[in-house]
Order: sequence, then C-alpha cells, then structure tokens
Amino acid sequence: MKEADSSTSQIEQAKATAIQYFKDQYGLDVEITEEKKLPTYVSSEIAMEGHVAGHKEQSFNISVNYKDNTTKNFVMSPELEQAIRDQGHDPFAKEEGK
Repeated sequence: MKEADSSTSQIEQAKATAIQYFKDQYGLDVEITEEKKLPTYVSSEIAMEGHVAGHKEQSFNISVNYKDNTTKNFVMSPELEQAIRDQGHDPFAKEEGK
C-alpha cells in the first residue's frame, strides 16, 4: 500500500507542477484530464493530457519529472498554440537558462 500512496502523491505533485507551469508561462488555467506514471525502469516521469479550462479544443500533452518537478515534452494543439500567441507569448521561445 505504501508504494500506491507514494505513486498517488507523485502524480498529484506532477499535476500541480504542470498546472503551475501553464499559469506561470502563459497565464492559462488548465485541467489535467489524464495522467500515466511511466515505469521507473523507463523514466521518472508522469505523462499527462489536458486542456485549457473551458476550451477542450485547446489541448496539450506534457511530462513532469517527479524527482525534480521539471516539465518537458510539451505538445500542443493548433488551437492552444493560437491562444498562447493571442496572449502575446511565443510558445516555441526557449526559457532563459535552458
């Protein structure tokens, strides 16, 4: 049972990290609709799918490393790309320091 509790905690933390990423980077409120913890022998990541709150067509996939809470593998629908551009952000700009 301890491993299941740990896994649930890692998933919840990864979801919070992904939600905060979208809020900080693009000013968007998002909903995570699906998450899957990858086997530990493959990666220390949780893959997630979701969309902008109230806009199911503005969908995305993102992974969060649950050991260091970093995001990667961000893939977005054309509708989300346009919504990000409409807010004055370049969704493909590199983050400083990366």
